[in-house]
Amino acid sequence: MKAQHPQSGFTLIELIVVLIIIGVLAVSLLPRFFTAAGTSEYVYRDQALSLLRQVQMQAMQCTFCSAPSVTISSDSLVASGLSCASDSSLVLCPAARDNIRFSSTSASIGFDNMGRPLGCVGACQLTIEGSAPLLLCIETEGYIHPC
Repeated sequence: MKAQHPQSGFTLIELIVVLIIIGVLAVSLLPRFFTAAGTSEYVYRDQALSLLRQVQMQAMQCTFCSAPSVTISSDSLVASGLSCASDSSLVLCPAARDNIRFSSTSASIGFDNMGRPLGCVGACQLTIEGSAPLLLCIETEGYIHPC
């Protein structure tokens, strides 16, 4: 007599359940890999934070120079007045496909030699508007942070 080996493998029900789970995951997660919606404003917020901190550090290091500043328009941030020749003008311009806009409580933000913001009454706020608005705060003492 032949010994019967138990059949190994998946049942049809198990295969269908796995396919349904894969389908649900594909429908919900796949669009995140093809668009930057919802993430690009975080990238621009980090770049704007870096630009503001660089201008602030330059203002604190070069106490005999004119105060560098960041000019804010709806489609760009432009740093000017920096003392190093290689950093004479830094610009942050979002790509048109990202649909990012900037707005601020002040059209231009400069820093004194202690790192405190100039051109703002009290604390300054920079808004990065995309899928969701994100804020950067510059406190009166000069601390720049996402808020």
